[in-house]
Amino acid sequence: MRPVRPQPLVESRVMNILCAPVGINQANCYLVYDEQRRMCAIDPGAEPDQLLRHIAKEELSLEAILVTHGHFDHIGGVKGLVEATGAPVYCAAEVAPVLEGIEECPAFGQKMSAVAAEAVKVVADGDTVEVGSLSIKVLSTPGHAVGSLTFDIDGHLFCGDLLFYRSVGRTDFPGGDFATLLTSIQRLASLYPASTPIHPGHQWSTTLGEELAENPFLGGLEADG
Repeated sequence: MRPVRPQPLVESRVMNILCAPVGINQANCYLVYDEQRRMCAIDPGAEPDQLLRHIAKEELSLEAILVTHGHFDHIGGVKGLVEATGAPVYCAAEVAPVLEGIEECPAFGQKMSAVAAEAVKVVADGDTVEVGSLSIKVLSTPGHAVGSLTFDIDGHLFCGDLLFYRSVGRTDFPGGDFATLLTSIQRLASLYPASTPIHPGHQWSTTLGEELAENPFLGGLEADG
């Protein structure tokens, strides 16, 4: 795991963000917490012991795990965090069977270590999850994978592998579709202003407007939020 780094592009009124790239693919796990240090972990893809040590060092209280999609590099550390803390896991209905070890991970065709079914909480577009003073809005943003979600926390979008700095998520895995991915990004562009921070599942944070202007995969999409 590379060193955990502070992440917000702009100051947030209610939250703090730390980013921990984990695992062989260095997927970004985000630790987001309020002024009382109550936190959620977004996409703990690997190295749960390292994440737990950092959570303890920062005196954070893990109260929820949020999963953007069911690929191994974004969920591989979920079981370890659940077993150590008892935190519930919020994901789309299509991802729950992968977390529970019932269905194979679509990105590599094998089953993951099963998370206890009672820990898995299904959420859908329009739902809200409360963690301390953090109010987390759930948006359905398929395209990279079936059941892909984006989480809006205080106007910051944690989008998994939907959108990257100057790139977009792969669509060649089962359930991926490029046209659907673009539709999901256009939806975000219709709902949020250009200044909206984007925190992707890999690489660096950016803004929605910057990607609409500079990302070569998004030709023709415009911000109207």
